[in-house]
Order: sequence, then C-alpha cells, then structure tokens
Amino acid sequence: MLSLLSVRRRRPLFRVPAVLGLVWLLCMPMAGAMPAVQVQNLVDRYLVAWTEFYPTRAFARGNAGSALRFEDYGDQRLSQWLRFNRELAAEAQDLAASALPGDAAVDLRVLRRQLAQEVAVWREDQPLQRQAGWYAGQVSQALTHVLVREQLTTGERVAALRARLLGVQRLCATGVQSLRGGARERTRLALGSLAASEGFYRDGLPGIVRDWVSEDAFVELAAELERTAGSIADLQRYIEDEVMPVTVADTGIGAEVYAAKLKRQSDGLETPASLGEAAREEVRTVRGLMLDEARRWWQAGHDTEAPADDDRLVDLALQAMEKDRQDNAEAFLREFRDLTAAAEGFVKANDIATVLQPTTLRTELSPAHFAGAAVGGVYPPGPFAPDADTLFYVPSIPDSAADDARAGFYRSFNTHFNTMILSHEMFPGHYLQYKVAVRHAPAVRTLFSDGAYVEGWGTFSEELMLDAGWAGNAPLTRLAHLRKRLENATRAYVSVMVNTQGWGESEVRDFAVTEGLLAPQFATNLWHRVVNTPMQIPNYFRGYRRFVDLWQEHRQGGGLSDREWVDTVLRAGPVAMPDLPGILQRERAGAAE
Repeated sequence: MLSLLSVRRRRPLFRVPAVLGLVWLLCMPMAGAMPAVQVQNLVDRYLVAWTEFYPTRAFARGNAGSALRFEDYGDQRLSQWLRFNRELAAEAQDLAASALPGDAAVDLRVLRRQLAQEVAVWREDQPLQRQAGWYAGQVSQALTHVLVREQLTTGERVAALRARLLGVQRLCATGVQSLRGGARERTRLALGSLAASEGFYRDGLPGIVRDWVSEDAFVELAAELERTAGSIADLQRYIEDEVMPVTVADTGIGAEVYAAKLKRQSDGLETPASLGEAAREEVRTVRGLMLDEARRWWQAGHDTEAPADDDRLVDLALQAMEKDRQDNAEAFLREFRDLTAAAEGFVKANDIATVLQPTTLRTELSPAHFAGAAVGGVYPPGPFAPDADTLFYVPSIPDSAADDARAGFYRSFNTHFNTMILSHEMFPGHYLQYKVAVRHAPAVRTLFSDGAYVEGWGTFSEELMLDAGWAGNAPLTRLAHLRKRLENATRAYVSVMVNTQGWGESEVRDFAVTEGLLAPQFATNLWHRVVNTPMQIPNYFRGYRRFVDLWQEHRQGGGLSDREWVDTVLRAGPVAMPDLPGILQRERAGAAE
C-alpha cells in the first residue's frame, strides 16, 4: 500500500494560466489525505497540465482561455510532457494498491489508461517524424471552435485567431524540420487535406473574419492569413519533394504492436485472435439477419414470391434502400435537421432516456476544408463548458462535384441510412451521451473517453431505437442498421487480419465486397481506415457487443427500469467497458435500498 508520506509535492512543469494556477495549488498532494482524495489530486494535476499542453483540445472541451494558445511540440516541451506522464503513472500505480471506493477506483483506472496511451502515442506512433496526416489534421481543425463557439467576445476571437495563425505557422515549420517518412497512401491523403486547408486559409477565411476588425486591422490580419497559407504550402512542397519519395507502402502496424495496443484498450480482456474470431462470427450472424429483413421487405411490397437466390434478394433490398435519397446539399442538411428533431421527440415520448434541456445543438454541413468532410463528425462540449453547443457536422459533397461522385455519395448516405444513423449520432447516441456525461460524470472520464464505449453506445443506440419502433422499424431502415453492423464487424475483422496476418489492400477490398457487402464508397475507403486508424475502427464492434451483453443481463431481471438503465450508463460517462458492470451493480443496489 502507498505510504501517505511518500506522495511528494511537485512544482508544475508548465506555465499555467492564472485561474488554472490556483486550481493547481489547491490540487497538490496533501500529507494525510485519504486515498480517494489523493486520486482526485492526481487527476486534477494531470488535467491542468493536459490543458496547458493541448490547448486546442482543451478549448474544444470548453476551456475558453485555451483559445489564445496553440500546441507547441518543441523538443524540450515534449520531453517535459512525457517525463511528467511517466512520473504521474508511477504515482498512480502506487495508489492503485490502495483500497478505493468505486468511483475513485474508476477515475484512477481512466487516468492510468490515459497516461499509458499518451506515452505510447509519442513512443510508438512517432507522429512528428512519421505522420504527415497528423499535421494535416491539426491544421484542418485549428480554428474549428474559434470560428463557431460563442464563449468568446469579438476581441477575444480576433486574439485567438492571431495566436492560432502563428501556431499553425510554427507547426508547419516543425513538420518541415521533423517529418522524415511515413506510409505512402496516408501521406498522399494528407497532401489533399493540406491543399484544402491552404485554400481555406487563403480564400475562404478572409471573408469570414472580414467584419471582425476595422479596415486597417483587416489589412494586417489578411497579411497574416496569407503568411499562414504560405506556411501550409511550404509544408506541402516539402512533403511532396522530400517525404513522398521515401515513403513506404501502407501496411499494418505489426502483430506485436497491435496486440499490445489491444491489450491496453481492453484491460487485457481481448487478444487479436479472440477479436478476429468474434468479428468473423458476427459477419455470419448479421448476413442471416439481413436476409430476414430482405424477406420482410419483399413480403410487405410485392405480391409475387421472393427470388430463390438469397444473395439476389438481399441485393435487391439494398438497391431499393439506396434509391430513397436526396440529391443536393440543402435538402440533405434539412433531412438531418428534421430527423434530429424527430428523434429527440421519439426518445422523450417512449421514455428511452432522460433528455436534458435545453437542447444545445448546431447542425451544419461539414466544411469542405475539413479532412473528414466526406464523413462528418460530432464535436461535443466538454466539462469546462457543459452548456456549450454540440457541433454536428453532417457529411458533405459539393453540389459542383461530378455527377457520379455525387450519386455515389447520396447512395451511401441514403434516407434509410440517415434515419438509422441519426440515433447513433444524436438521440440517444453521441449528442445525448456527452450532454449527460459532462453534467454528471467526472471530467477525467469525458476528456479521456474510452473509444469502445463511445462507438459501442452509438451502435447500440441504433438498435435500441429501432426495437422501440423508431421510423416504424421499417425493413429497409432496419436493413441499413444491419448493413452498418456488418460493416463494423468487417472493420474489426480486417483490422486484425491486416495488422497480424499481413493482409493487403486487395484482400481487404475482396472481403469487404463479398462478405461485408459494403456500399461502394465505404468499400473504397475501408483500406485507408484500416491503415490510418487500426485501433479505432474495431471499437464499434467491440463496444456494441459488450452493450448487448449488459442489456441482456438487465432484461433478465436487473432491478432497474429500461430508462434507469440507460440513464445510469450515460451518467457514468464514457468509461472502459469492464467498469460498467460494477457501476450498474452499485446503481441496482442503491435502487433496492
């Protein structure tokens, strides 16, 4: 057990803003503190340092003061940060031997996972030296929240813009100095993202900020925007001339590294072999369920017998699903907004979950300069400003795009898919998940969320809503869910095969088409997802099956109503899946008293 006297007082490693400095002093370890208090002190110390090191992430989660800074990955600063993480990890390991109450034990495990993950990212992934996409992503997202968050006055917004423009210039210079190679296709994709960002900084951003300042001040600001665009262009040229020639073919991260990462993510409960076997079985199961829905669709709308060829029947149902779609950006955005309002009303009317009010949500088309414009994303608030808007950027494609590209996009994002996926993204999925968590769960859990919980809950939400009658549980809408569920299992399976069995692009594509039945756009993108985010894409399947198990246990007599079960899961925050059974058990015990 950790001796209370062994907890040393430490001076902060980073410059801390005034308010946070006070927090830092209040949260220093205290001799004689109880173990739970020590856990909170450890967590608070880390949150202060993390906020200082990652200001863009901190501002995205509501810390207004962080808007005035941008990441600095200089050698000395990075070295200090990694040393701080290792030292805190040692303290956390000692403290883990103490007898801790349930919530403190969960928070400590969240912190320990984050500390291990942070060190591993810089040691194993080497983003400064090997990942052009890492730079492209940070450039693309540098101003996302500065442009739309309402926490800042106009003067503060201008100051934040100036600071971040200088930060982007510094980051691009770091890339020129540090990038030495990487994977070929990932690097090529990064170049495309940087080109889009350069165009935005040079041509799009001036029009957005024109009214923020006076005419004279705008001349100066426009010059800074041009310098920033020039820095991005310099990084592009460097990557094209110096990095691309020495890139290597995209491959997996290797069996040993993959196994180690999966072990960290699952608290040692999963191996590549167990994940691959479960995902392959899920593929077979879902294929059968899709056939059932195709038959239900046929019986509801046809007087003749269904085709005897099962694959042909499923294909016909999928084609019918894809025909029901929008064909322009305005109608597409309107559909998502209408579906969001309908889903919120459905969750309330059917007592699926407690819906916090007011609804704080902003739904827009994903900006073209975003690296992920084609798939969109949810940008939730954080514990520093829990009442801030969630930004829901829906997938987008310009109306000026080629006809075949637009047709493929809207086939993939058809109305049945959008209806189903809205529950994943909004109600009772990611929007409600984070809305509740930032109000009820400790900050450490929402800042360092578990990917399997987050994506698993989103996927489980699709099924939860359909089972309750969302969209009339229409066969083609249920089929859209099953197709996504099949895609999730396919992602997990090919992730294992690429990273442990040496599968290449052709093998991934063949399996995705023949077994995974992926839509054309998704099948094309799967290889890139596998090699770019090998540990993220299995999270949908990993988390979903854990939620299904927990739900089945609850339905067998868990002592909570369905809504109480959902509320408990959401209030817990996005913790690692192994922590949820204990949290639910404590809630059941409390309800029984």
